[in-house]
Amino acid sequence: MVLWATMALLGACGRVAPRFEPASLSVESTPAGAGIILDGRDTGEVTPFTFTGLTAAQHTVSVSLAEWHADPESIPIDLRPLDDARVSFALFQTGLRVTSEPPGARIIVDGLDTGRTTPAIVAGLDPGPVRLSLALDTWLCVPGSVEVTVVEGVVTEVPAGSLRLRSRRTVLLEGFSNVNCPPCPQLTANLLALTERDGYGPDRALFLEFAVSWPNPVDPLYLANQAENADRYLYYWVLGAPALYVDGAAQTDPVALEAAAAAVGAQWSDDPGFIIDIAAEPVAGAAVPVTVTLTPSRDVDLGGHVLYVALYENIVTFTAPPGTNGQSEFHHVFRDRVEAPRALGTLVAGEPAVFNETLDRGAAAPDNVTVIAFVQRTADKAVRQAGSTAAAAPARSAFAGAARTKGHP
Repeated sequence: MVLWATMALLGACGRVAPRFEPASLSVESTPAGAGIILDGRDTGEVTPFTFTGLTAAQHTVSVSLAEWHADPESIPIDLRPLDDARVSFALFQTGLRVTSEPPGARIIVDGLDTGRTTPAIVAGLDPGPVRLSLALDTWLCVPGSVEVTVVEGVVTEVPAGSLRLRSRRTVLLEGFSNVNCPPCPQLTANLLALTERDGYGPDRALFLEFAVSWPNPVDPLYLANQAENADRYLYYWVLGAPALYVDGAAQTDPVALEAAAAAVGAQWSDDPGFIIDIAAEPVAGAAVPVTVTLTPSRDVDLGGHVLYVALYENIVTFTAPPGTNGQSEFHHVFRDRVEAPRALGTLVAGEPAVFNETLDRGAAAPDNVTVIAFVQRTADKAVRQAGSTAAAAPARSAFAGAARTKGHP
């Protein structure tokens, strides 16, 4: 009993737990004399300097010296109780500042990985011209590289538009619905939410919705183009609504959002070897001339494939729901397609294949229409690649707006 009491007394009188003890941090730079910024605040001190009595916590350190740039620009450090930590900055006057969208791309200079990812400064480069490129898994750098001149004593800002990252694979989602189908509004909501997620831009995932003739045979979206809506749902033998196909594969549960997201993400690792670009400009009347370009990065055999070119209306809004499911706003509504999809052959690396087509936008406003194209294999209906004017580069097509058509079927 005496031993237990003695131990309890010693525990009660022990020193304060070390987690409450302050830490110290030494900051250095080459060259010295740089102002020190701690957690976004100018401390008024210059390198080299040691801070004492700092809270044991996560801190961010950066330095500033006129006409010099740090590489890296800031350093995070997790100080522990009683730590005596040290950070060092190398300062440069020559280099490149590189950004990208999305960020996180590896920066390649003259074919060598710099070990830096965007956004970042690549410093310590020799003055003169260099070849700059970016690399990011499942993305393409367009163009493949650019020449940039490194200027002595200057960190050159590389224009953001010089190199563009675009998805090497664009996934197509096709929905089938009807205005009297109770779950169909959820399908539309899911497709819209999915393609508006971060990382699911129009060059990553596209969707369009076809109308079926049941349970309401006078669905106005179906009646607007009965033959081609029916041609598409008969192509897949759609037997119920709603239905969802991801790159030509039927989804078990068409209104399971996360399952659809996973199906899309699974396709991004595939490199079809070519990309699809579309140019379309409004003209007088309803005719829409379209140019579709397939650009191969390697030889690709597309025998047994067809090129499907179509047009959808971005948003269609009715003043009152046209059916019994309560839905009055519809998105990416199929309107027209090229009468006979073109049969394809072999694409040769470095030789773009160009196809000119004409679509009919009907009464849809020019700024409320998007043109879409995709390559589909006839044997198993697998969609190999897709593209649209919504992902046009460098600027969005005039067709990719979001105006509303009131009451237009």
